Amino acid sequence: MFNKQFTPYVRKEALFYIWGFVGSLFRFLIPLSVPLILKYIFDVLLQSSTYTNAEKVEKLFLIAICMVITFLFIRYPMEYVRQYCIHTANNNILKKLRQDIFDKIHSLDAKYFTENKSGEIGTRFFDDVEKVKGYLTATFGNIFIEMIVLLTVVGIMLVLNPKLAMISIVLITIQFLLAHFFSKKFKISTKNMMNERSILNGFIFEKIQGAFISKLFSAEKRDKQELNERLGQYEVLTDKQAKINALSLSSVNVLIDFTPLLVAFIASWFVIEGNLTVGSLIAFFAYVEKMRSPVAALVQAFPVITEGSVALQRIFDFLTIEQSIKEKEHPTVLNSFQNSIKFNHVSFSYDQSRQILNRVHFTIEKGKTYAFVGESGGGKSTILQLLMRMYDASCGDVLIDGENIRDYSISSLRDQMGIVTQDNFLYSSSIKENIKLGKPDATDEEVELAAKKAFADEFITKLPKGYDTEIGERGIKLSGGQKQRISLARVFLKDPSILILDEATSALDNESEKLVQQSVFQVGRDKTVIMIAHRLSTIVNADTIFVLKNGEIIESGSHQSLLNLNGYYKELHSKQNELEPKKPSMKKAKLVS
Repeated sequence: MFNKQFTPYVRKEALFYIWGFVGSLFRFLIPLSVPLILKYIFDVLLQSSTYTNAEKVEKLFLIAICMVITFLFIRYPMEYVRQYCIHTANNNILKKLRQDIFDKIHSLDAKYFTENKSGEIGTRFFDDVEKVKGYLTATFGNIFIEMIVLLTVVGIMLVLNPKLAMISIVLITIQFLLAHFFSKKFKISTKNMMNERSILNGFIFEKIQGAFISKLFSAEKRDKQELNERLGQYEVLTDKQAKINALSLSSVNVLIDFTPLLVAFIASWFVIEGNLTVGSLIAFFAYVEKMRSPVAALVQAFPVITEGSVALQRIFDFLTIEQSIKEKEHPTVLNSFQNSIKFNHVSFSYDQSRQILNRVHFTIEKGKTYAFVGESGGGKSTILQLLMRMYDASCGDVLIDGENIRDYSISSLRDQMGIVTQDNFLYSSSIKENIKLGKPDATDEEVELAAKKAFADEFITKLPKGYDTEIGERGIKLSGGQKQRISLARVFLKDPSILILDEATSALDNESEKLVQQSVFQVGRDKTVIMIAHRLSTIVNADTIFVLKNGEIIESGSHQSLLNLNGYYKELHSKQNELEPKKPSMKKAKLVS
């Protein structure tokens, strides 16, 4: 029931839970004195012949005053202590769980995100943590103190009348056995239901993101049909869980409600036989009623604790996922890029079905511009992924300044690089905040300068709020070219040693492309520039062009030297010249890497 991995979280909040437990003791145990006081009043005080009526009234008044003081000045503040301490401890744990899940999301490598949907991951952050909230309340706010209350009540009942107490204990035992029996079935159904809910959340989140595409392809009807099918599967599991829970509660609650009635009949018979006083009968019956509350609370806690324990297991299964990209215990910090990047007979495959790169070997020197071209799926983007350590090579080594990149700290490695891709992600915040992702402490002047370099300042200043304009989820309020220029500005602001452009100008029109190429030329004077492009017109002035086919570099050289080879590059170049008009290119200039 209690996950060992959860212990450190609880231990940090131990002081709050201890005070909450103390408050709970006063909150629940003080009312247990009431039946004993009633027994004293009916069996002793009212039956006494030594007290006058006035003295009896005086003692009743004194008892009432003491109870009012106890409830008002002890029970009331301790109830506050209980509620505040348990609530604070629970919230602190939930906050820490969410922080750890968020940290884990950022620590996972690219492979995990290609194999799992973001909606399923988000379920851990929201739904599962909420289930843990109920688990914490039941475990640390109810179950332990209810057990103490129940044992205290049973102990008092044994003193008052052992025979009646044993009848009550037998009935309670049957109730717990039934609850335990149903809890096993409930746990299995809960696990299946929560897994299905994760899949459903992933589906819904994906369809929300793709709502615009669904409209374009008139796929709304298909989406609705698929949703109904998934909701049907989820409904089957939730119905099964509800049936088990209803059967459990109905069975147990019948016994809970029947117990006082049975005890009342038997106790009345004991009174008639002279084996029990009226005061004891009243007290005993009151304790039977007091017993119903903890029993009901404990039984109802079973499904909540079951759901919470399943949610905890799912959370810790996620938190303990092994990372394929790991740092050394004491990694080297890459403070600056000094010399060269070398791929030394590197091979890579995402799975066993197909080799993406096959013994690729090349060197990139500082102070130059390089480009990778070739067919789609030939391994161009994979080379960049390996360079940035989103993946590790299956065999061979990637070296920077003569040292294997596995020896560098990942953060210092990526700090030296800035990448602009074909499909850049923008947050729903302002344009300024999106650009400042490249340098969080940048001034407004630095942000504007970076935007000017990316030729984005002109359209930004025309927006209603300029740089403070909110751009919507994934930058939906901007055109493709505008998003691309903001992404370029973000990298220009970062000012990395190695500038990586993966189809960075693909969303731009001819004129914008020409301007951005000029900007890249200016910014790249003291950078190492690595480009991937389908449009060969964008890379004709690169110092070296690597041509990939089927995961191998089959040609390399300058644009003109590759044309002179009359090989695969010449074939690609000829096809593009036939299919599209000539694109403007930047004047030939050396880009310093």
